[in-house]
Amino acid sequence: MKRKYMMLSMMISSPMQPIKDIDVYLNPLVEDLKFLWVDDVEVFDVVASETFMTHAMLFCTINDFPAYGNLSGYSVKGHKTCPRCEENTASHQLKNGRKTVYLPHRRFLQVNHPYRRLKKAFNGHQENDKAPTPLTSIQIHEKVNKVHHVFGKTSKNSSASSPSKKKSIFFNLPYWSKLQVRHCIDVMHVEKNVCDSLIGTLLNIKRKTKDGVNARFDLVEMKIREDLAPREVGTPPACYTMSRQTREDNFCLCLKSVNVPQGYSSKYS
Repeated sequence: MKRKYMMLSMMISSPMQPIKDIDVYLNPLVEDLKFLWVDDVEVFDVVASETFMTHAMLFCTINDFPAYGNLSGYSVKGHKTCPRCEENTASHQLKNGRKTVYLPHRRFLQVNHPYRRLKKAFNGHQENDKAPTPLTSIQIHEKVNKVHHVFGKTSKNSSASSPSKKKSIFFNLPYWSKLQVRHCIDVMHVEKNVCDSLIGTLLNIKRKTKDGVNARFDLVEMKIREDLAPREVGTPPACYTMSRQTREDNFCLCLKSVNVPQGYSSKYS
C-alpha cells in the first residue's frame, strides 16, 4: 500500500463524462507506453537485488461493453453493434418493444448442432447460415484510418454511417495494429447483466422484467409462442411464472440460505 504503488481511479458521471473523447485523457498514458516499448527501462529486482533492462506493452484492455465502445471508437448501439460481424450483423427491430435484437445468434454454433434445427424455441426458423469471417487486424487498421473524428461533444464525424466513430488513440502504439485481440469484455459485467435480467423476469420486478405486454405482442408479430399471446384480460402465465407465495417460499428463502465464500457475492438477505 505504498504511495508509488497506488492506482488513482477516477469516475466522471454524465453529462460530463468524456465518452469517445477519452482519448484526450489517455494521451499521456499512450506516450509512456510508446516509451516503454521503444526504449529499455531499468527495473530493480528485489529478490535478486539487481537491476535489469525491460520493455513493456499493452496487451489488451478489459472493460464492459459501453467502455469498449469509448476506447475502440466502435458503435455499441444500433443495427451494426457486433464488433465481430460489423457490416454483416444480423439485427431485427421489434415493432412493439422498439428494441433491436440479434436473433440469428445460432449461426455461431457448429453446422451439425441440434439447436440450429429448432424452430419454436427460437425465432420460428431453422438456422442454416454460417458465422461471418471476422476482419483481420490489418483490415481493421485500414478501415479506421479512413475515419475522421474531431474531439468535442458538439463536433460531428464525417463518417456518420460507419460503425467506427473514431480511430482509437491506441493505434498510435507501434504494435497495436498488429494485435488480433485488442479489447476484452469483462465476464463479471456480462454475468451481472444477464443475472439481473433473469432475476427481474422470474420475480416479475416492475420495470425490470423482460416479460411485458409489448414483448408478448412481438411474439405475435413473429408468429411464435401463440400460447403466450395477450388476451382481453391480462396475459397468460409463462412456464416460469410464480405466485408471490412461491417466490417467497421457494426462491427467496432458498437464495437466502445459500452460503458462499467471503467476498464472493453481496448479501442476499
